[in-house]
Amino acid sequence: MKNSTLFSVSKLVFFITFLSFNLLTAQEDPIDILDSYEDYTSDAREVVYVHLNKSTYIKGESIGFTAYVLDKKDKKPSLVTTNLYVSIEDEKNNVLQKKLLKVENGVASNIIELDSSFTSGYYTFKAYTNWMRNFNEQNYFIESVRIIDPKAEEYLETANVENAIDAQFLPEGGHLLNGVINNVGVVLKDSKGYGVASVKGEVRDQKDNLVTQFEVNQFGIGKFPLLAEIGNSYKVNLSYLNKDYSFTLNEKIESIGVTMSLVNHKNKAIVSLTTNKESLKHIKNKPYSLTVHNGEKIEVLDIVFNNQLDILTVFDLEMLTPGVNILTLFNEKNQPIIERLFFNYNGIDVITSSNLSASKAGDSITMKLNFKDISAQQFNNLSVSVLPQETKSYGRHHNILSYTYLQPYVNGTIEQAKYYFTDISQEKQMELDNLLITQGWSSYDWQHIFKPAEYLTYPFEQGFTLRANVNKEVRGPSSKYMLHAIADQEPKLFEASETDKTFILENIFISEKDSMFLSEVKAKDLLSPAKLYLQSYPNEIPFLNTTKKVLNPKADYATLTGLKNKVIFENLNNIHELDEVVVETELDKIRVRMLELGQHSYGRIKIPTQLDRLNYYTLGAYLAQSNLSVSDGLGSFSASFRRNDRGSFGGNGVEGEAENGRLSNTGALMFLDGMQIMDTSIFSQMPMSNIDYVELDPSGFGMGIRGNQGVIKIYTLQGSAYKSVNRETAQKYSLPLTFSGKKKFYVPKYRYYNDDFYKGYGTISWKPELVTDANGDISIKIKQPEVPVTLYIEGIANDGSFIFEEKTISLNKSF
Repeated sequence: MKNSTLFSVSKLVFFITFLSFNLLTAQEDPIDILDSYEDYTSDAREVVYVHLNKSTYIKGESIGFTAYVLDKKDKKPSLVTTNLYVSIEDEKNNVLQKKLLKVENGVASNIIELDSSFTSGYYTFKAYTNWMRNFNEQNYFIESVRIIDPKAEEYLETANVENAIDAQFLPEGGHLLNGVINNVGVVLKDSKGYGVASVKGEVRDQKDNLVTQFEVNQFGIGKFPLLAEIGNSYKVNLSYLNKDYSFTLNEKIESIGVTMSLVNHKNKAIVSLTTNKESLKHIKNKPYSLTVHNGEKIEVLDIVFNNQLDILTVFDLEMLTPGVNILTLFNEKNQPIIERLFFNYNGIDVITSSNLSASKAGDSITMKLNFKDISAQQFNNLSVSVLPQETKSYGRHHNILSYTYLQPYVNGTIEQAKYYFTDISQEKQMELDNLLITQGWSSYDWQHIFKPAEYLTYPFEQGFTLRANVNKEVRGPSSKYMLHAIADQEPKLFEASETDKTFILENIFISEKDSMFLSEVKAKDLLSPAKLYLQSYPNEIPFLNTTKKVLNPKADYATLTGLKNKVIFENLNNIHELDEVVVETELDKIRVRMLELGQHSYGRIKIPTQLDRLNYYTLGAYLAQSNLSVSDGLGSFSASFRRNDRGSFGGNGVEGEAENGRLSNTGALMFLDGMQIMDTSIFSQMPMSNIDYVELDPSGFGMGIRGNQGVIKIYTLQGSAYKSVNRETAQKYSLPLTFSGKKKFYVPKYRYYNDDFYKGYGTISWKPELVTDANGDISIKIKQPEVPVTLYIEGIANDGSFIFEEKTISLNKSF
């Protein structure tokens, strides 16, 4: 706002009418606008967006998703948030599934299995942090998804659209001002709540004279100018689906007030404040204020009506904040009386791919996308959903840009918000401006801003905080305790003095598949099981209570698909239905158990058979035949992963990613029954008769840099002598809430791969966390499809840039 100036020009065409706002009518001294705003916005804000792999699912599938948590002010990945909650609720607000996810570099991904607790209907997916619950604005994520249960919904029948229309005519702020041109927003909806496209209307006065005409866009949004006059009345005539409608404009025409208008012209935002002669008698020479803010920065301009009926202000768009700018006019009592939202497209950085290629190897296709503008030196993450080109299951209303830059600043629900950020044109910019006129006041409520600062009820969370209560009856004069390594966290030492009844362990990260051990450090650094009582925070997933309405994904009204014999796909996630499988041999039982254990593992599960126990007497010999390099001598042990050109240890039906063959330089991390073992000599010559199963993870996923040489987890049989090793030196603790471990996304197996059902509702692939290489390339490997596919790509890069695009390619040809 440094370049903003005041000058007079001819009357403009876009107007916002006066709103008499009854805020703070009882106040005696005006509250300072700037101080109140700065106090309210001083606390950090974050927004979360979730890229869902689809919007319509078949029961038995999984919802794959990647969450992006961003700083609301600069739109960069949040580097402080670690705890993200997700939940899915039915139409009665019953929570069916919920998870706590660990956020790293602003990104978290996982799946939700649509198990037997789901049936046909619409469900609400939510993602939020505990901190977000302190604020009124919609910084959290909320979206509706549709689930189809073939047993309850044999046919996807054509939806019945009633021959009815809901029309709203919205003078900006709610009132019309006498004697000036008022801009009236139009919103037309059908019986399902979706916009009615391309309807034409006319406005007539009480003598049936034609005043003006208008036409709404494909989402039922439009506007018309109206020179309102007290003593006259107006009606709007429409024609929709061969039926005529007539609506009366019931808004009261005010004799006193101010209007605001804004037009985007030659990279300038020109704002006009207009009043009439009657109003000038009441407001002349009174100190009004015009503010412009975006939830962080604010500019306050003095406005005084002298003898003029129009005051105009020009803002250079390069000086305005990218995204939503909120303009509010305050009267002499610092009461907000009118507000206008304006979207500034300048300064938003969007990256697109420059090339999409594909190559074939066997029955697989590898697609390669190049993003030449992504810097390899900065963090980036892309999530990609691969669906048939004719899919009807990706009817999402938002993308990462619309949900980050637009949705948190409005109170309403926006249909197909992503439309305004795809192939941006001058016409789309005008359409978005019309939409914002119909949104009313922003999500920043001045009545709430002017209230005295409140205590923030919901604390910021980073991992778990543990309160350790010391047993005074068994402690010494001073006690030291060690928290053993958990995943990528190094062991930690804590000390409690003789007078300490408790001590605090902060920033603890433990997932559902990890174990936590605590030891008391005795004389000569000997360890014994800790005798502590632990309390953990958070200890449950909080419920996000919101009255925010969500718009269901738009159904294809022309769909008529028989589901019988169509939705008989093999879903590997439904392990709970294994009672239908006849298990007869040892190998059958092993395969079933491998599937069960693999649900919570990113590694390969190996369960030794009786023959294995006979052929490989020691653990080292067993691992050596599993593509590992093992050194197993008396009193020493190490194991390293070998990787070949065929791919990593994927297993269990998960798509493997090819890697270059190499031998790791150092040994893999070793765990025994969930506890990391620093001195690996315990594994030296360990007999196979003690081994239940092993988990081999060459990627070391979730272990940070410490796991870059892979992870080997050994689980012993009940009653094994090695089970007592941990009990002698450490106490195992369980927490009521842990982070959800990352799970694999399974692509369902369908009966047919080229019929109408598959084309409309099939899933081909989901890649939640892709990172570009040094050349800016990402690779996506899938089984060669029989139909053309579309890639729905979203992500973040370059510390503030966004990626969202759709790419279509036909892969069912010879290569």
